[in-house]
Amino acid sequence: MPKRPTALADSSDKKARAAVTPAPEVAADDGAMLRRGGRPTLEQAREIEQAILAAARDQFLTLGVEAAALEVIAANAKVSKSTIYSRYGTKEALLRAVVEDRIKAWGVAGAARRGPMPDDFKDRLRYLARSVVEDLGSEELRAFQRVISTSTAAGGEIARTLHEVGHKLAINAFSEEIRLGTRDHLVPPRSPTRVAEMLMASLAGWYDAHSRVRDIPAEEAHTYADHVVDVLFAGRSAW
Repeated sequence: MPKRPTALADSSDKKARAAVTPAPEVAADDGAMLRRGGRPTLEQAREIEQAILAAARDQFLTLGVEAAALEVIAANAKVSKSTIYSRYGTKEALLRAVVEDRIKAWGVAGAARRGPMPDDFKDRLRYLARSVVEDLGSEELRAFQRVISTSTAAGGEIARTLHEVGHKLAINAFSEEIRLGTRDHLVPPRSPTRVAEMLMASLAGWYDAHSRVRDIPAEEAHTYADHVVDVLFAGRSAW
């Protein structure tokens, strides 16, 4: 599977930028905008948020969470440091917002690639299973995981956030599809969530074990995801 460029690239321009002390006039851009136009519109507020999240993502993946400075993030996003504090409160909360934003972006991009969700129950689970292995193969996710492996307490915070936001989100999606897909069955599953956890564990465990030693082609990952769903359905009576 070809590697996609990520913000983890250790380029000299990023190192130089990371060392820059934000100039007051740059960091106050958002304040100047508000003084000129009053309260920001919804669109302006979204633009400010995306600028902050993009700058934070770049710093976290380039330098790690501990070394990332809110002053530099604010300068690169062209907002004041107080704007970041008022929106997120702490660096950990900003990190969580970055991860949540990226997971949402991966989902949107994946849906655009795969097309609409099918109607058939089994095909819907295959659709979701394929989306999971695609996300696991994301170079950006792997960059976050590299930060986890090289960070201390902050690495644990990223791991926790990825689990709470990404892992649980996938399990909830599987669980909801299982509930909907079996609502007319005479014998409903004893625990849709447990079945969803088994499905997720099969996908994540396989991908983690193989990706440590080789690149996994997208076609192979899709074939494996489909097979996992087939095996799951073959054991339907045990649900």
